[in-house]
Amino acid sequence: MNSAAENIVKLAALASVIDGKATDEEKNFIVIEGSHLLKTSEDEIRGLMDLWIGIYQSKGAANNPGTALNLALEVLKPLKSSQKHLAFHICEEVIHIDKKVTESELPFIMALQGLVFS
Repeated sequence: MNSAAENIVKLAALASVIDGKATDEEKNFIVIEGSHLLKTSEDEIRGLMDLWIGIYQSKGAANNPGTALNLALEVLKPLKSSQKHLAFHICEEVIHIDKKVTESELPFIMALQGLVFS
């Protein structure tokens, strides 16, 4: 997996923990969509995603949009514009997958949108 694909998976993992928990539905979406869009095996996506979910939880990103946004900024920096757009699309889908946007998810996705499309 190339570094851009890794960063996109990292950002999706971050989006999955921002509300305090990464649900199975969110994880499955990241694995399936990531595998398809990034042309990478599901096992590779799953392994990287699980690793970064754990890292982001230990760094306090869950329920903390400010911390999550700082972590997102690190991941976005090396990406090209089109890669940032793809990453945002995946994150937006992850956040909306449970059909409810939480108080921690809304400021995160709005700020992420500003970073990606500015």
